[in-house]
Amino acid sequence: MASSYDDDSSQEDLTVRRKKVIQQKEKLRWKEELRQKSEESQRQAEREQYERAQRRAERGRNEVRNKTKKEQERIENLRKEQTEEDWDSDAVDALRGYAPLSHDATTAEDLEWKHLKHESNQEPLEHPNANQDDKGWYHDTGFKTGKRGAQRRRQSTSSTDPYTTSDSDSTERLGTSKLQSKKQPTKQRRTVPQRATLPGTDRRHNLKDVSALGDALDEIKALRMENERLRQAACQPSVPSQPVYSSKVFYRIGPALYLDEPRWEPAEGSSVRLLANSPIRNLEHYLDQHPEISFSICKEYAQHVVHDCSEIETIDGVYRPPSPTHEVLSLVSPDMQDAVEELIQQIPKFGDYFPRFDPDEKIPAPYLFMYYSTPFIPEVLPKLGARSRNLITQLQAVIAESYGHEYKSAKLQADKGMIARKHLKYLIRPGDVLVSTTSEGNIFQACIARGWIEASETTLKDAKGEEWEYMQNRRIKGHDRLINPKSSRKMTTYVWRVPVWYWLFDGNFERHETNIDIMMSLANEEDSVEIRSLNNYPLQYAAAETRSLLEKRGKIFWSLRNRRFVSYMRSEEDELYKIEDRYIVDTKSFKMLFPDSNIAQMRLKNAFSATAMANDQPPKEDDALLVIPTTIMAHNLQEKVWRELFVDQIIDVNWNKQAFEDLVAEPETKELVQALVMKQINARRSTDFVAGKGNGLIMLLHGAPGTGKTFTAEGVAEFAEKPLLRITCGDIGTEPEVVDQRLRATLRLGKLWDCVVLLDEADVFLEERDMKDLKRNALVSVFLRALEYYDGILILTSNRVGTFDEAFKSRIQLALHYDNLGIVQRKKIWRNFIIRMKKLEESSSADLEDILDHIDELSKEPMNGREIRNAITIARQLAQFRGQRFQCSHLKHAMKVGSRFSKYLKDLRMNYTDDMIKQDSGIRYSYTAAPAGLE
Repeated sequence: MASSYDDDSSQEDLTVRRKKVIQQKEKLRWKEELRQKSEESQRQAEREQYERAQRRAERGRNEVRNKTKKEQERIENLRKEQTEEDWDSDAVDALRGYAPLSHDATTAEDLEWKHLKHESNQEPLEHPNANQDDKGWYHDTGFKTGKRGAQRRRQSTSSTDPYTTSDSDSTERLGTSKLQSKKQPTKQRRTVPQRATLPGTDRRHNLKDVSALGDALDEIKALRMENERLRQAACQPSVPSQPVYSSKVFYRIGPALYLDEPRWEPAEGSSVRLLANSPIRNLEHYLDQHPEISFSICKEYAQHVVHDCSEIETIDGVYRPPSPTHEVLSLVSPDMQDAVEELIQQIPKFGDYFPRFDPDEKIPAPYLFMYYSTPFIPEVLPKLGARSRNLITQLQAVIAESYGHEYKSAKLQADKGMIARKHLKYLIRPGDVLVSTTSEGNIFQACIARGWIEASETTLKDAKGEEWEYMQNRRIKGHDRLINPKSSRKMTTYVWRVPVWYWLFDGNFERHETNIDIMMSLANEEDSVEIRSLNNYPLQYAAAETRSLLEKRGKIFWSLRNRRFVSYMRSEEDELYKIEDRYIVDTKSFKMLFPDSNIAQMRLKNAFSATAMANDQPPKEDDALLVIPTTIMAHNLQEKVWRELFVDQIIDVNWNKQAFEDLVAEPETKELVQALVMKQINARRSTDFVAGKGNGLIMLLHGAPGTGKTFTAEGVAEFAEKPLLRITCGDIGTEPEVVDQRLRATLRLGKLWDCVVLLDEADVFLEERDMKDLKRNALVSVFLRALEYYDGILILTSNRVGTFDEAFKSRIQLALHYDNLGIVQRKKIWRNFIIRMKKLEESSSADLEDILDHIDELSKEPMNGREIRNAITIARQLAQFRGQRFQCSHLKHAMKVGSRFSKYLKDLRMNYTDDMIKQDSGIRYSYTAAPAGLE
């Protein structure tokens, strides 16, 4: 069956893996197609941009050609006008400063320079031919080239020219100059050619045209440079321009999609309904026509008619704006998807919090990825590219406009340890450790969230009766304070679901994934509650010591992964007489003994390697030890039952080495017992010729009841630091077949758990065989064979050694007789009990000094050790019942009442004691037994 089950399970796992591989391939193929389409669209956009740039460059070149042509025509016209006025090109160039005067200047020009010297009675200025770099005409008249030179020439002519009388038009000045020159005496003028007239007359008019000509040439030069730049730009590869992205909000009412926000409109009667005006036929077509949309938000509204308008009206009768039921974000453009991918790669632990985040998928509100990323964005944003930076800033601004206030409010409220219903979705993050508590406030279970709280929620209003019973059944075991159905206030209970995981253990550790509910009961939707009042809440909001408790639990459980002997503390234990319960934790043995149990049916696959399981130190995984199971199965050695123990109450065994020292026995006897036990513990080789035969230590303790036989076995287990496995005749039965099976199983467990096995009251198995009783003979034979091959420590107790079969004598290494207690032994036992009470700090409730003062009197009573313990127990309970301190008077009262039964038996047997009767029957002999009537 196990093999068939494993084959089916492996076949199902193989099918699931194949499906996952196929889905992964389909997703990769789909992404590759999207990438190719995106690249093709980008190449098409680049080609279009290149063509547009070519057209712009061609238009620029045409404009330059036209302007150049016009300027050339204008310059040609100016040249013609200058020719008509009889100006040669060399003079024009010299006047404008573009070229010096020719060395072949005419004699008339030289005469002109001499005339200027004679008229001004000054030193002759340097001739232009002497220095070609000189940009001035001459200093005293202020002639300069260029625009500033023309301006200064105009000012100089109006102030210093003796032939000009006013600053009128150049034509008027020219005419006046000619008229005045005719009136000058002939002797005062030198006859020169007309083309060499003085500056300030006809030359001023031509200088203005020459200045305009220079400006035109400068403009032509600039146009040529611009033309060359455009030509080079057209030849270079086109660089696509940065697109200007924007966002868009769509509104969905049922199946229809709109561009405008819906509103309430009157319907039939007094009802209202949602309406919008701008529908969209095809969303994909709309996005194709608007490539500037980088991301979109779609708000979905329920398509319904409201008949009761009071649900949507304010106090003054105004309709409240309709609220969307859902809202999703879509990253439309590849640039936006790339920007988000670039962002999340920089956010710490983003993959842990959002393991299934995909920018291609729709992202539901409230956009938890942005809520988590917001604190890191100021630091991460400068590391992104320019385009990604702008897109992320735009996306963050749009989301913050709708949810920024809610993000801040949720954080501020959580910092105060409070939570509101609308903020609960921000409380738990993937990877958070969640804890649940019992009604007493103890930590019951811890788990780790696998995802965020689901957006959907279940609401129970005024839950009563069966609903409350249903809710109580759904809550975690042990938690009964989440909701109070008897509350006088009208409460509404909201339920959310969170995917979590924690460890299961059946000898192997395996992650168990499940869902848990988080419940919140509110009288008003806007109310807030303490985070710790939730049935499950994050560990960071728990008490300071909670984490240490979980870590301690994890370390304890890790130490229990293999077989271990432990103690279990319970508050109701009476520590005065009883050592705390001892348990063997052995999950593998439990599965073997109970194959139909739930633990045995788990068949978990170990998440840790064999090396990790063999290491005493637990794995160093984040928070892994905090979600260890809270309970584990263990075997109670005293009650011989398997129980489920709380790990928090498991402690290390505190070995009571003083118990063997307190044993009332001869020192030589105690020393011999210690020697044999320690030798057996340290032995590594067998002294028998047959392997596995006769290697154990078997001791027989015989004597009257209450003389310390059982206490000796307990003391041996304590100083040997081994568990004590106690078995009786009732545990293994009396039928030979049953005894053989159970005795073998018990001794096998004793060997497996390395116990000291105590077979108490073994008289039934040790009695001498009789030819008439075949059943007893078979029983003794079974027991003899078991003793022969047992290689552990086995202690037998009996008070009927007179009936022993002689075959047992050779199989017992040490037999000790326990005689009746004398006054000295009883006094020591009394003192041991009082000392133990002092160690337990019971001095406040007991007058121990009073008891010690009467210890000699108490020791005179003929009592065995068990009777002394019973007397102390009864006396303490009597003192507690009376509300008094425990004193010697309570002991005397208890002993007086208890001795009546002993006196009755003694009278019944005509003053014969038990030892005397057993001695007469040949069952046992007591060295302290007195004849009847002599005590």
